[in-house]
Amino acid sequence: MKDTLNPIKILITGATGKVGSRLVPRLVYWGYNVRALVREPNAESFPISREVELVVGDLLKPKSFKTTLKDIDVVIHLATFYKGATEEQSRMANLEGTEFLARAAIEAGVKSFIFASSNRVYGNNRGKQSTETDPTKTSGNKFAVAKVEAEDLLIKAFENSSSRLCILRFALVYGDGDPHLKETIPELKDWPPAKRIQMVHHADIAQAVRLAISQSATGIYNITDDAAITISELRQLHNLPNTQDEQITDQWEMIVSNWKIREQLGFRPLYPTFYSALDAGAL
Repeated sequence: MKDTLNPIKILITGATGKVGSRLVPRLVYWGYNVRALVREPNAESFPISREVELVVGDLLKPKSFKTTLKDIDVVIHLATFYKGATEEQSRMANLEGTEFLARAAIEAGVKSFIFASSNRVYGNNRGKQSTETDPTKTSGNKFAVAKVEAEDLLIKAFENSSSRLCILRFALVYGDGDPHLKETIPELKDWPPAKRIQMVHHADIAQAVRLAISQSATGIYNITDDAAITISELRQLHNLPNTQDEQITDQWEMIVSNWKIREQLGFRPLYPTFYSALDAGAL
């Protein structure tokens, strides 16, 4: 249902990425006033640009986007840069860019800042399902390290601010024609077939974002479906051969609880399992 009486104004980064390009149409459908910060004003690469205000800016150049934050209620920060980047380029884009955006948002009086993180920040060898109260533990994974550092700098930046910070830690994202899952499965070839992995559908990421906005959420929330699936099942469903059945060293790695967002914000996955999305033709 659209809110046409008092639409919330949103600035989103990473709008043309795999998550952003599927989130933005839903935000528009729900009646939000969406402004997308892009590096290139290429309307062809952003098919719904007629319904979204495209503004050109570079996260590493605060002067290029400060005016973009005028009258914005909510910032959704999805932009990230890893593949094809050097370690220094990745650090600058993912950490310095995040800090520049946060500082500018606070200065502009933005009400809420929503940051997309990952369940990989929990690391391994927990011995249990991870919850939001668990400390981060990255185990050297560069992606996880960058997310943890970005979370830490944001928490510090918003500590004494009237603006709200909400961190959403996504499980492995899939659905809506996103090739990310199929691309990721071969990278997990060393994982034992019986090892489980937790995921979240794009529709449920959008639901979580909407709940965070509508309920002025603060703090950290795990965003995941209700049931993990084994690597063996995923490989079979994608017509890929299984690897040798090796012993699982950590059965809880990347397995997290979504109880907090269920209890506090009323989150109920539209696709509680991978099979429910498969049956609905939503892959």
